[in-house]
Amino acid sequence: MLCVLKKEDEQRLSTFLTEHKLAIDPYQEQCFLYKQNGEIRGVSSVRIFFNDAKEKETQTQVYVAPNYRNVGIGKSLYDHVEKVSRNSGADLITIYMTTDFCHSYQFCEKMGFQKWWGSPELLYEGEEFDAVALPFIVYEDKYFDQYVKMVQDAFYEIQKFNDLKPYIATEKIVNTYQLNNKENVYLLLDGEELLASVTVGEETLENLMVSPRYQGKGLGRKALQFGMNRLHKKGVRRVSICYMEGNMAAEQLYESVGFKLVKETHVYRKYIRKESS
Repeated sequence: MLCVLKKEDEQRLSTFLTEHKLAIDPYQEQCFLYKQNGEIRGVSSVRIFFNDAKEKETQTQVYVAPNYRNVGIGKSLYDHVEKVSRNSGADLITIYMTTDFCHSYQFCEKMGFQKWWGSPELLYEGEEFDAVALPFIVYEDKYFDQYVKMVQDAFYEIQKFNDLKPYIATEKIVNTYQLNNKENVYLLLDGEELLASVTVGEETLENLMVSPRYQGKGLGRKALQFGMNRLHKKGVRRVSICYMEGNMAAEQLYESVGFKLVKETHVYRKYIRKESS
């Protein structure tokens, strides 16, 4: 039986999510359960928001316990997600999946979804690199305009390749995604000209980029090594990094220094507003 998550099911759902390693937050997302004889056999989640392209997007997960697949539970859960989405006036529905759930790809295609974009995640567990003899500094707001321009120039082609709109990042997007952790953003300058940047997280490297004018000079590798060494000095021995599918330069760089593929995220989408109009 399909039902909305109720308080009496919260502990049971928590156990189900842990057992099946699902990243669903019932306090941030609307959840629907498929239960039989008091047992949770499947779950779906719904989060509706306006994306960067100003489309109303439903982000969902649909999961059925392995012992109960291929009997229509997944379709029932998804059909309800689509009904909720249509009633809310959503333009599209997206599903994020990892390679751990590769059985879901055929389900997505059967439900009318198409592959949108993907992001491999790589892991490094090697030694510290040689010291980088380049003067990286912590980000300062006086370089904001240059930083925005570098984001726009460095990521335009890959944004377009993956149809991630807007292709040219706005200042708001840069503040939200690239500069939400300014104290860990490092810049490489030549005088006052911005050449490259990397963000150093707790166990990750993010937003590694080089101004197009200076690409092909090894600065991306230097920025990568700089970030890796900072983490290594903090005692971090397992470092993750992601990149967008189609970014062959990033793939080749990361693999050349010893990163290994550990997971891939695939995003599928289905437009529903056009179908309704």
